[in-house]
Amino acid sequence: MDFLTIDDFNFDGKTVLFRVDINSPVKDGKIADDTRIRRCVETINALSNAKIVLLAHQSRPGNKDFTTMEEHAKVMGNILGKNVKYINDLFGEKAVNAIRNMEKDEIIMLENVRFYDD
Repeated sequence: MDFLTIDDFNFDGKTVLFRVDINSPVKDGKIADDTRIRRCVETINALSNAKIVLLAHQSRPGNKDFTTMEEHAKVMGNILGKNVKYINDLFGEKAVNAIRNMEKDEIIMLENVRFYDD
């Protein structure tokens, strides 16, 4: 049976919501192991020329490593060699405007989805 893959689609100029599993060990507010972040690089690179919106979580409320996605965005940007803009919002006006105003090949990371109840 043949399956479609990411290579079968044209994402040029399209807005792509990409739910990534980058929940990482955090020590003193810094990413202690970026393995999960690095695992996303191939897919993000395959989406070149798209407007990429990253959606993720870090830990759970009440845990020591429960934090924003700001450090994750910095680490991802360093790994990719391009800016990954952190948006400290998930579905409010800041997030909506950031997504609407994106350009081709831009990447934004929205706030930790676990900051919000259902």
